[in-house]
Amino acid sequence: MSNNAISEIVKLKRKLYVELLKLVKSGDLTAEISNLSKKMITKDTARYRCCEFKERAIFEERIKAVLGFNIAENSKKSLEELAASLPRWQKKKRIVEVIGKACDSCPIDKYLVTDACRNCVAHKCVNSCPVKAIVVIQNKAYIDQDKCVECGKCAQACSYNAILENERPCSRACELDAISSDSNRQAKIDQKKCVSCGSCIAACPFGAITAISDLIEVALNLFAEKNNLAVMLAPSFLGQFGHQQSAAKVNYALKKVGFRLVREVAAGAEITAAAEAEELEEKIEFNKTLLSSCCPAFKKMVEKEFEELSALISKTDSPMSVTAAEIKSKNPELKTVFVGPCTAKKAEALKDKNVDYVLNFAEMLALFTASNINLAQINEEEELNDAGQLGRQFAYAGGLQQSLKELTASDFKCRQLDGLGRLKKELYLIRANKHDYNFLEGMACSGGCVGGPFSMINQNLAKKLVKEFAESF
Repeated sequence: MSNNAISEIVKLKRKLYVELLKLVKSGDLTAEISNLSKKMITKDTARYRCCEFKERAIFEERIKAVLGFNIAENSKKSLEELAASLPRWQKKKRIVEVIGKACDSCPIDKYLVTDACRNCVAHKCVNSCPVKAIVVIQNKAYIDQDKCVECGKCAQACSYNAILENERPCSRACELDAISSDSNRQAKIDQKKCVSCGSCIAACPFGAITAISDLIEVALNLFAEKNNLAVMLAPSFLGQFGHQQSAAKVNYALKKVGFRLVREVAAGAEITAAAEAEELEEKIEFNKTLLSSCCPAFKKMVEKEFEELSALISKTDSPMSVTAAEIKSKNPELKTVFVGPCTAKKAEALKDKNVDYVLNFAEMLALFTASNINLAQINEEEELNDAGQLGRQFAYAGGLQQSLKELTASDFKCRQLDGLGRLKKELYLIRANKHDYNFLEGMACSGGCVGGPFSMINQNLAKKLVKEFAESF
């Protein structure tokens, strides 16, 4: 889902993360947070809106999200008040939110007639419109937007492809139609449809859609005199902090930052694969189908839009959940921090008593920066040998499928698909019993987790590095 480009939005977010972390580390978060927007955005700072005051207003909304608060619910609370209330004892209600002040209110006239219109004799567009919204004026067709119901029949009918479908970047990216516009033409998320996949966050060119963060909560624990944090690295972690950095070097750096324990989620993935293989054997025996459960966005889509197929989802816990449960069982005092490229994992963690926090790779990189740790300058290493190939290959599309083939004694047919749009079509076929396989591996992101919305390197390179790491075990 991510194009992995280091855009201005990414740079602004990273800068904000680091500045907030410095305030946490110095103990000045509550005292100085109200001055942060003025410090970082001055009249001479590069601007993307009308004035520095609008930039600051948006910046302060973004700060609320990084502090871990839902923006709309805390619109009347000051940053100082919110900072003073940390750490929180209740988990947030939702993950993905629109920063209303940042939304560009993209034009929502969905269909427009271009200059390619030839004023043909057939007037197929006029005749196809069910509400008579198209008229011809001075040899060109026009759409009366007050009448248009956005059915698209005119665009389909035009022989010249002269009618353009105009769609918001966020709406175009959302394959579940969870984004529409409100009366002010601002983006609106339908939480009943949203599966927190994060595609809209990556797609918005104004950075107006964001994920509510756990970064400051983690930092408050991490920079305390005595912390009790265990970090869980997603199988896709290798290369995300610099493609030349080794797993052993990342492990050493995390211990230097202050984490008491570092664990590969790939270790939990091996347990997940073994349990799922047992489930699959049962399905094969009765010629039934099993749906994978490791991708929370795919799982939530099935539960929301194909409720009758929910029984087909594997009952096995996700690798993140399994890893967190193992850590807690050995040391209940530890708080677990999952680090990965996924927004949906944040939503999954809200319902998992063993997962306390979820960070993305950019947030973890900011923790390194705020702690004056440069991975490129570190020579020390500490081996990371938690898992093998069966778990590490979960990071890319087809990895789970391959693990099950190696663990399952019976012959079976399987199918792997990534992308919620493609998976949705496949689920319709399963519902109609027009499929011939026993297992479907569903991954919301293109290429699997290596293509997640918060992945920081090209997914092809990420897959190559993960495969090399997995095969080196």
